[in-house]
Formats: sequence, C-alpha cells, structure tokens
Amino acid sequence: NNPSPAGTPKMKKGTCDDRSRCSSANAPFSYYRRFYILHSAIVLAVLIVGMMHNGGNRKYIPVNQKELFHLMKNNILSSSSSGGGDGGVIEEEEEDDEKIIVESCRKTKAYVNVHSSTMEDADAAIFCCPGLSPPNNNSSLEDGKEKTTQYYQSNLCHPRLPIVGISTQQLPLARRLTRLIEAWTLPLLPIFIRLFYQLVVFLYSIFTTRNRHRKQCQNNQDDDVVQREATSISYSTRDSSSSLSSSKSSHVVMNQANTSNPSSSTATAAAPLPIGPNIIHIQKRQIRITLQRLLFYFFLLNFRGWCLFIGANALEGYVIRQLPWIAGSSRGTADNNEPECWYEGALKAHHKSAMESSDSGYDNAHCYGRPFDFSDHVVLFLAHYLPIFVMEMLHYYSFPFWDRRPGIEKATMEERQSSYFLYVGTMWNVLHVFLFLYLHLLVLHALYLTAVYFHTPAEIMVGYGVSLILQLPVGYLMCTGVWHRVRKYIGLSSEGGLMSDKGD
Repeated sequence: NNPSPAGTPKMKKGTCDDRSRCSSANAPFSYYRRFYILHSAIVLAVLIVGMMHNGGNRKYIPVNQKELFHLMKNNILSSSSSGGGDGGVIEEEEEDDEKIIVESCRKTKAYVNVHSSTMEDADAAIFCCPGLSPPNNNSSLEDGKEKTTQYYQSNLCHPRLPIVGISTQQLPLARRLTRLIEAWTLPLLPIFIRLFYQLVVFLYSIFTTRNRHRKQCQNNQDDDVVQREATSISYSTRDSSSSLSSSKSSHVVMNQANTSNPSSSTATAAAPLPIGPNIIHIQKRQIRITLQRLLFYFFLLNFRGWCLFIGANALEGYVIRQLPWIAGSSRGTADNNEPECWYEGALKAHHKSAMESSDSGYDNAHCYGRPFDFSDHVVLFLAHYLPIFVMEMLHYYSFPFWDRRPGIEKATMEERQSSYFLYVGTMWNVLHVFLFLYLHLLVLHALYLTAVYFHTPAEIMVGYGVSLILQLPVGYLMCTGVWHRVRKYIGLSSEGGLMSDKGD
C-alpha cells in the first residue's frame, strides 16, 4: 500500500504494467488475426478462380433429362423437316435412345444454361449420361474450343478434386453438405466431441469418487472395531493385585492398534478433505460452459437460416418485384429482346411451381433461374459451416480438452503449445487436424463448383457480401478482447483464454 514515487505515472485500471505479461496476453489475438487473414484470403482466392473459370455469364440449373432430350430432338426434327432433310434416321433411333435413358440414365442429371439464347448454343445443355450427347450441332466449333467445352461439361457431371484427381462421389459427405442433417451437425462436430469427452470423464469421476468414499467408510468402520476390541482386551486383563501393570499393558495394546492402523482414533480429526467433490465441481463448470458455447453456436446457425436465408430471399423477391430495373436483362420478355424460355418444358415440377408462386419474385414472363438470385450456397458455406467450425477448432487448439494438468491455466499460450500440444493427446490432435482439413477440402471444392457452374459472378459476390454479416462479428469476437459478457458466457477471457473454465 505504499504510495507510488513522485513522477511515476499511475497505471490505469485494466492496463498491463508488465511488458512480458502484455505480450503473452496479446499473443492469442495476434495469432487469431493472422489465421483469419490467411483463411479469408484462401476463401476469396477460391471464389475468384471459380468466377474466372465460369467463362462469362453461365448459370446452370438441373432439369428433367428425358424431357430436355426430347425437346432438343424435336427441335432438330422440325429444323430438318423444314430444311428438306431426311429425319427418318432420327425417328428410327428414338426408341433406342429412349431405352438408353430409361435403363442407364436414371441416376444421372442434365443441366441447362439459363442465360443461353437458344438450344443450339454450345453451352446450352449438358447431359451427364454417358450414352447420350446433346442432340445439337456443334460441328462448327474449333478443336481447341470443343475440347475446352467438353472438359468444362465433364467437370460438372463428374467433379474431381484438383491436383489429387479423386472423384467427389467417392468421398464421404461430399454430396451431402447441403442436406439438412449434415448442415446442422458437421459444423458442430468438434464441440460434440469435446462435450462427449467431458461427460465420459465426469461420469468416471463420479464413479471413482463414490468408490473412494465407500472404501474410506469401510476403513473407518474397521478402525472403530479394532479400537473397541483393544479396549475390551485391556479391561478384561486387569488384575486387582497389579493395577499398575494392567494399565501399562492396556496402553501397549492401544499403541499397537494405533501403529498398525494409522487412521484409527485420530483419522477423523486429522484426515484431509477428499478431493473428489472439488474435481466434480470443476467438471460440472466445464460442461456448463461447453453447453453455453453450443447454445451460442445454435443461435448463429438459426440466425443464418432465418435471417440470411429466409429473410434475405424474401427481401430479394420484394426488390425484384418492386424494382425490376435492378434485375436488368434477367427479365426474359419480348419487350427487351431477351431470349425466350426455350427450356421451360424441361423444368422440374418444383421449378415450375416456383415460377407460379407470387412470393418467389417470379412472374409468368420470367424463366426460372434468369432473374438475379444471390448464391444461397455461398452463404451456407461461408456463414454456416466455416465460422462455427473454425471458431471451435481455434478454441480446441488453444485449450485442448484432453489436457488436464493442474498448472496449465497458469502457463502462457506459447508454453502450453510447445510443452503439451505436440507430445500429449496425439490421437485427439490427429483426429481434429483431419476433420479440419477434410471439411475445408469439401467446403472449398463445393464453393468452387458453385462459382464455376451454378451462379453468375455478380450473384457470387452478393452472396459473399451477405455472408460477411455473420463472418465479421465472429472474427471480431475472436480477434479482439471486447464483448466481455459474450466472451465470458462462451468460456473466453479478455486475454484469449478460458475465464471460468480453467483446465478445459
């Protein structure tokens, strides 16, 4: 309580008076910032490369393969009959083509480019069935351009991972990222593993504590029995002629009993309190904070679903209906010389119902897929999968749940990483690194395919901007020491570590 010397500036509350302590406190934040910058740069690079490979304004949607094939064949028949050509060969081959579609093409898909002007365009339709090819005339294409078109179409039908060359159909979960169950469980997989581990350890601690308490009670009962037997023996051997010697023998018997059982008469007074209840209390607190963080993630997932998906799509439909000039050339009407909806007969049932719905932003003059539609999949990947998954993986990297050393909360982040992370818990480290790399590989590849085939560059960039509504707050929460109540609720301190979940 000595006053500070004259001329010494007083430290403000909450500031660091030790330079080494300040550097160790800022170390997690600097590491998180570098990681988020690198991570964002990789994601943006994947989007840019995908938009460059899009080749313009191409946007493909899946359609009914059988209807599309007959639609394009009838167009060739009508053009050949009007031109005086012989269409008999095509008519004779119709039954064979029908058998190929029914037998070998049930599980394949067909796509149309919604921005193609006519079905004669080289990129108008893509058939993924190996026994079919688009029945249009592409003989006018040059060899180089034809090879590029074939390669482009092949990657849509049979996507493969770049460099590795493995088909995504052979990878688990590669085709299920947009399914409801996978979309709500895969981002939470790391915290589910942490919670499962904590529950198992908690139950094991309860079992061992009860076992230890039962053994201690049994030992206390045995000590009481020995004490009573020793007292009775000392009184039964007492003789009227030698009271002094019998008293001495009683003391000897008592001393022998105390020597053979150290926890006899003084065990209750001198024994320390059991540590089991303290451990159970700490583990309960760890589980509670993990559940609070899981609830926080659940809130983020619902915010993405209700606000950035349903709400943003409703707002987009309102803008398209009220401000049609924003959609620009996407309105396929005869007034603005836009191409007719040549693929309308091949649309699937739910696409046609979306065109007829008044809430979707379409009207009868629109062709499905042509009006501006920001990429929901980009929002799904960048505002649903990656923020939560990356946040929990960084939490695991900084504070592994398997490391239960008593003094770990007193060490700096660098000491924990260098001393424990690489030498303890190898199984958990390998598992989490594999999950991190594998899920990023699937998500980034799906993001690349979305940018190349299923949305225009403008729709991709708007979807990326919408995803920033959730990405930026999460990154700000992890990279700064603000929002103390939120950080405390999910188990993060203002110094990048656990505040009330020590040892977790």
